[in-house]
Amino acid sequence: MATTAITAPRARTAPEPILTAPMLSIAGVMLSAMSSFYLLLSAIPAHASAVGGTSGAGAATGALMAATIVGEIAAPQVINRAGRRSALALALGLLGLGCLTAFPASLALLLLNCAVRGLALGVLLVAASGLSAQIAPPSRRAEAMSISGVASAVPAIVAVPLGPWVLTNLGAPGTAVCAATLAFAALAATALLPSERKIETHEAHRLPPLGVAIGPAISLGCGAVLVGATVTFLPLAHPEATSGTIMLGLLLQGLGATVTRWLSARHVDRHGTRLPMLAGLAACVVAAIGLAATGEAEVLCGVLLSGIAFGVLQTATLAELLARAAPSQVDGAGALWNGAYDAGLGIGGIAFGGLATAVGFSTAFVATAGVFTLVALLHLATTKGNHAC
Repeated sequence: MATTAITAPRARTAPEPILTAPMLSIAGVMLSAMSSFYLLLSAIPAHASAVGGTSGAGAATGALMAATIVGEIAAPQVINRAGRRSALALALGLLGLGCLTAFPASLALLLLNCAVRGLALGVLLVAASGLSAQIAPPSRRAEAMSISGVASAVPAIVAVPLGPWVLTNLGAPGTAVCAATLAFAALAATALLPSERKIETHEAHRLPPLGVAIGPAISLGCGAVLVGATVTFLPLAHPEATSGTIMLGLLLQGLGATVTRWLSARHVDRHGTRLPMLAGLAACVVAAIGLAATGEAEVLCGVLLSGIAFGVLQTATLAELLARAAPSQVDGAGALWNGAYDAGLGIGGIAFGGLATAVGFSTAFVATAGVFTLVALLHLATTKGNHAC
């Protein structure tokens, strides 16, 4: 792996501020936009089941996530043509319009709507990541970018459980209006963002080389796979746990990821990414082993630790990718990071399920821990003696 070039703060100088108006503006945009997304994420499956049968919910979520990854891959080219702020505004406008038509009467139209919203989300995530990297002070980039990261994570904790409640109490039209209002509020807030620096015409927003991206992407994918597996299969993997324990565990997972994403950022800025990435992978191993055991205490510890690991890995891998990327590859790095995030969640929900069907949930968690161990050892070996990362 290449040496991570994260600049340490100079001695005896005041740290650069991170709670600036531009950083708070991008955080506000993401808080409102992701609230819109997560509100429908948990509300749409019930409607999909009603119009498309038992397979409708899975098809809707699958279309949404697949389109999101496509949007993330295409985002650098959109940004190259329109600029980050314009691409962000375009994505938010498309997301808001998609929210207004999110409850059609046929499954085909619903899948089309999910694809449109997924494409918008993919572009939104990459453009916002690039803007955050541009706005953040170089010496505190990880800590500053964790602000928008936390703003994106809070809706997953709050809006996901609210989605079914809003659908039940306000119905489909009311839910659509609520989600659209949040998206259009985020669109209005883009006016508060600063104008971005001009990009030279020869600088395409291209993807970084595979050798630069593969290590951080795989490490982030490990955390995402574990979270995806627990969110999807926790009740099935642990029938001995009560519904209250399952709900508490998933809440702790979300809180753990959000808090540690913020707390780990200062260490990353000051000391680099090597140890946080190793610690995150080690926590994935321990969490998977805990989830292979039985008992409510083991379940809670495993799920909480999986969230902690994911939060640390999000901060460390994003900082590593951005440090390795050339200035013209920042948006491509963001696209790969978001793609690894979403692909890991999908693998956790699909591949882990197939493995668990074949060998059982306990054995599947142990096998997953083995894979995480190999990744951690590979990371340790390839960064040995590299004290700057």
